[in-house]
Amino acid sequence: MPTKPNPLFSVILPAYNEGGKIYDNILRVCETLSEHNFEIVVVDDGSADNTYSEAKRAEVDGYPVRAILQEENLGKGATLFHGFEFTSGERIAFLDADLEIAPEYLLSMLKVLDDTNADIVAGIKDMSENQFPWLRRMMSKTYKRSVAFLFGLSISDTQTGIKLFKREVLAATVPRLSISRFAFDIELLLAASRFGYEIVEFPVKIVFSRSGGLGRMNSRNIFGAFRDTFSIYARASFWRWLEPSLSMRIWMLLFVAGIFLFGVGVGKLLTPVILQGPVKKVFHIIALQFLPTTLRDWFLLIGGFLLIILGSIQLNKKLLEAFVRRDRGDDLAGIFRKKEQ
Repeated sequence: MPTKPNPLFSVILPAYNEGGKIYDNILRVCETLSEHNFEIVVVDDGSADNTYSEAKRAEVDGYPVRAILQEENLGKGATLFHGFEFTSGERIAFLDADLEIAPEYLLSMLKVLDDTNADIVAGIKDMSENQFPWLRRMMSKTYKRSVAFLFGLSISDTQTGIKLFKREVLAATVPRLSISRFAFDIELLLAASRFGYEIVEFPVKIVFSRSGGLGRMNSRNIFGAFRDTFSIYARASFWRWLEPSLSMRIWMLLFVAGIFLFGVGVGKLLTPVILQGPVKKVFHIIALQFLPTTLRDWFLLIGGFLLIILGSIQLNKKLLEAFVRRDRGDDLAGIFRKKEQ
């Protein structure tokens, strides 16, 4: 199969120890996309087997494949972003090399990209089928809800191994990313969302062929995923993303400290006040005076701390959503508005 010039559609296959089936999988992708002008970039992420030589064999055999070797195992995110450097398509897809997600979905996702004029089409896996172990389904749901709570992304599943992008999205976002292993999908989609790119979902089925309750996941991967997720949250927060000046940060901290001191002052002021009638009963409940003093103090301390944490997360999401809306909404709409001539 001769390589077609100037490919318009690039598919990046990150591969790790897939030597036993990578050649056949490459041929399947080629057959699926035979009606399109395409290229396949296979990036071997430091495999210990013959993954690279098998991918290279497909390239030598004349298929539109480029095999790239990474000597060290750098992680899936780094592998995909490295592969992006060797693509030339206007549309670029990520697809897991094991083909647990059928490459035929790429055809449907291309159509969705055209029909919706979206910038990203993200595969969303269906975890309801019995082929997925209970533990795997539970971990997936827990992680999805954690991501939704922390980041407020419109997409319901960030971790599915098939995604389709317009080239400009990756060109704008990849230079800003730093996570290379477990949670790179979140950082990528979050950056795309912050830049105002539109993301649409596309349901896909996965052929789960791994052994064990979590498949390829293990305790190290799970810990790494949550560690990377919170690391992304820290870098994507108001403080790091918008880089407020030192003076602005000081004023914000002073504002929070002022609220705290005001609350303490009001509490101390109202404690000795003698109230009468219904007002006394209402305040007895509001001020938790029916609780022992020590228990009440700890309850207020812990409750106040939790409110600060939850409030900070929600305010962080709302503020950054205002930037995404550009001219839609009143919060910070003028920031992206062009000045009138």
